[in-house]
Order: sequence, then C-alpha cells, then structure tokens
Amino acid sequence: MVDYQSADKAWKENLVSVGPSSLDKKTKSTVMRVDNKSWLGSGQHRKSVRLTSKKSFKYGLLVLDLIKIPFGCSTWPAFWTVGDNWPVGGEIDIVEGVNMLNTNQMTLHTDSGCNIKNPMGNNAMGRVLATNCAAYATGNTGCGVIDHSDASFGKPFNQNDGGVFVMEWVLSGILIWRFNRGEIPADLSLKDSPQPSSWSHKPIAHWSKNDCNNLSNQFSEHRVVFDITLCGDWAGADGVFSHNNTCGGACSDAIMNPKKL
Repeated sequence: MVDYQSADKAWKENLVSVGPSSLDKKTKSTVMRVDNKSWLGSGQHRKSVRLTSKKSFKYGLLVLDLIKIPFGCSTWPAFWTVGDNWPVGGEIDIVEGVNMLNTNQMTLHTDSGCNIKNPMGNNAMGRVLATNCAAYATGNTGCGVIDHSDASFGKPFNQNDGGVFVMEWVLSGILIWRFNRGEIPADLSLKDSPQPSSWSHKPIAHWSKNDCNNLSNQFSEHRVVFDITLCGDWAGADGVFSHNNTCGGACSDAIMNPKKL
C-alpha cells in the first residue's frame, strides 16, 4: 500500500538522502525511507521508494553494507534481483522480512522445474522452508531459507549496527552470506576482487546446480532492486500481521497514522 515516487520527487520529499555514515563520519551512506509525517485518509497509499538498477547482470558478486533496516508493523523492506520477464528469468531475494520479524529470509523464485534438497549443500547454515522454487506452483512463496540467527533482521540487527550481505552468483550455484559488524572479511574492503572460497564463514544459503539441474537456465540477466513497501500479501496477510499479537488491528489501518511507522 505504497505510492512509489519518481527520483525527483523522492529527493524533494527527503525519501532518499546521502550523508555521513552513523558508524564513520568520513564515509557516506545512503538513506531510503517511507513518508512518516503524513496522515492518510482511508484508501490512500503512503509515499515510498523503489530503486532499480539501470544495468543488468548475470553472474557476479553483489555486496550490501546495511546499517539499519526498516522494521515495525506494516513494513516490508527487500533487497533483491529479478529478470525482466518474471517468473521466467527468476528472482533472488537476498534481504527480506516483514513487521517485527528478527530473522532474514532468502528466497529463489523460478519458472517450473526447479527443486532443491533439504538440507542444502556446502554446509549452508540456514533452514529450508520449501524445496519447490517455482513461483506459480507455490503461490509465489518459492524455495525460501531462514537465517539461523535471530538478529539477522529488524530491531536486533539494527542494535548491532547492521552487517554485510553478500550474494555470489556463479555457474555452479547461488550463495548468500551475512556477516556481523566486526566479522566482515578483509578482502571485501580491498580494491582487489574478494575471494569467497577463502572465507571461514559458511554461507547461510546455497542453491546448487547439482540440486536444481536447470538452475542456470532458470535465470536471465537481472536488475538489482531495493524497495520498501507496506502491508501487501505478506506483511498484511492474515496470521502474519497479527502473529504473536505483535501488531493489532488491520494493516491498512496501521499505515494511516505516521506515529505507528
């Protein structure tokens, strides 16, 4: 239930800004936010931002240094990649969660014919939620993996000054790591190419071509997407918004009051 703004409007509304990092004043960081000042009427959508890369890619290493992530009732932030003809061409969700969750979920969404094993290979540390990656066959849930850490998303993640997420996409598969602040591999900060094979940390998720035999054919070139939405078919779903009584009432009502964001 958001109204994504153009680049000009997002800068003007201060939904996007660049300034000194809260961790190191010598380093600049980018801030994305949802409008948290306006009171909305019934049926109105809240202003937000969705960034999409101009360039597309297939294979490579994608790194996100994240200090804070939005959390709270109705929120649904995500960092992901996607092809131009979804679900053909695939989708890779790297950082995603809703409401008051404190665990990150990583997911592949594909066309039909891609299934994975449980547990995953390469000693991946995450917990597999589903083994069928096909978007249409699973109601768009795909084959998700939950991070083993209960501080990988939301409030506890922010309290620890965030961390770094890495997605490696190679011919043999797709892997995702999460590093706490202070545990980040030194070669991620160097100008030379990082070498994931040298890292001591195990990946959180690993979708191998040995499990999904047509994995490479399931994915076209992707664009990178960074967005914040509200409610929707996950954050606002029955049983999700009110899970453990953390959020009361209806999600559509919660977004009307900026003090609840």
